[in-house]
Amino acid sequence: MTLLRLLSFNIHGGYDLKGRRDLRRVHALLEEYNIDIAVFQEMETRLGRGGQAEDIHIVAGPERPYHLPGLTVKGDDGWYGNLIVSRYPIVRALVHNLETTRILEPRNAVDAFIDTPHGLIRVLGTHLSLASIVRWSEINNLVRLMKQVEQETICPLFFMGDLNEWRRPSKLFKFLDEHMTALPCGKTFPSFRPLFHLDRVWHDGPGVSARAQVLDTKDAKSLSDHLPVLVEITAL
Repeated sequence: MTLLRLLSFNIHGGYDLKGRRDLRRVHALLEEYNIDIAVFQEMETRLGRGGQAEDIHIVAGPERPYHLPGLTVKGDDGWYGNLIVSRYPIVRALVHNLETTRILEPRNAVDAFIDTPHGLIRVLGTHLSLASIVRWSEINNLVRLMKQVEQETICPLFFMGDLNEWRRPSKLFKFLDEHMTALPCGKTFPSFRPLFHLDRVWHDGPGVSARAQVLDTKDAKSLSDHLPVLVEITAL
């Protein structure tokens, strides 16, 4: 029996493969798969890039009223970055600055404790840089920041996002595997003909049972340049 369904998805600013922007289609995907918690990368609300402040509510819908935005770029007309939307209350919310070099796009990680009917879980989402040496610095910073956060209650952890790492073997994956358990999924980029495993999931928790899979339906392939990753949790 599936207890919770999570989704990790780089939504490309809300633009599909034909350059159209309709976040209602992303919301429809959440409804189709009964997603409890979604972790988005490349969320766009800047007016100059086609976004609007209401986009968070459009993509989340009334079914997921709890939100944690992680602003990597902020302007007078809105922001761009990471976003968690949840069916259940976010009882602690943090945004970790990954201290990306200033000449590159800033990067962060959203970090939420979520009070689900099956107990507390911790969900982290991020979008790492394209340069490998910068990714290595960012993931080290993230693990350090995660460990610095005091946790009165230890709970299952789920880490996911677009890691922009396509090489195998990978020092970055080896490092993450030393701290968490990977959930194999599949290739996610480019969505129309996936060649690279850019979007990945890890978990940490002794009683966790979960599986991950790439959603590669015709509709999912058209929503973004990445494919979404579904995570189904069967035990906590």
